Amino acid sequence: MKNFHIALPTPFREDESLYLEGFEPIVNYLKENGIDSLFVSGSTGEQHSLSIEERLHIIDYFNQKHFQDIELIFGVASTRTRDGVRLIEALEGSVFDMVMIGFPPYIKPTQQQAILYVDELLTHTTKDVILYNNPSRTGFDLNPEFLHDLIRRHKNILGFKEAGDIHRHRDTVFPESFVRFAAGDVNLVSNIVLGGCNGLSSMAGNVFPKEIKQTFDTLLENRTVNVEEISQMIAQVTHGQTIVNIKEYYNQLGMGTGSCRSPLGAE
Repeated sequence: MKNFHIALPTPFREDESLYLEGFEPIVNYLKENGIDSLFVSGSTGEQHSLSIEERLHIIDYFNQKHFQDIELIFGVASTRTRDGVRLIEALEGSVFDMVMIGFPPYIKPTQQQAILYVDELLTHTTKDVILYNNPSRTGFDLNPEFLHDLIRRHKNILGFKEAGDIHRHRDTVFPESFVRFAAGDVNLVSNIVLGGCNGLSSMAGNVFPKEIKQTFDTLLENRTVNVEEISQMIAQVTHGQTIVNIKEYYNQLGMGTGSCRSPLGAE
């Protein structure tokens, strides 16, 4: 598992239907800029606006393309466990190298219900797995005690993406080679230097792939970076709505990524 990846937007047509062919220029652009790991169908990919059938179509598209020399991660999150199982089963024989499992949104499961959800999904895959805790979007916050129970019982959980309080995990001993991903680029320097993260799930890397990757690598080597310069780049992408800004950037490059699904981007 690589410790740096970029979360891709999902291309749409003007009528908000999937534009699967729009993935290829994005993938090629990022590969040409030195990126070797991509995250498909996450928050940046407007995951929760996608039906299960649309997500299955995306999996099929990547199966047909067989992009070379790049690690592929697919995001799985669903309100219903059975929908998550459908996605996991489709991914098992796919070109995707690993799965990022997010917790059910909106319904606010108990800790035990969330654990049962993950347990069930993991019975249907042999892929490497990253768990994704995103309390501000899902309304659920995984307790560190339950996180470590899951890691202990499931040896294919090799990473954890934390969009909540990263500092609560800083002094915890994780398995060797375990990757703790910072969720996004805001506070990048402090998340690596002070928060104990050794991985990054980047959104701003869509616009500044070389710069964000180089900064991340430099921080992991305990070398200094130009904090003001990198903060300005990140702010340029994350001001307002990050997904809207990313799509506007790709559209300016002529990639035809389309707009976000309404009401995102609507003014």
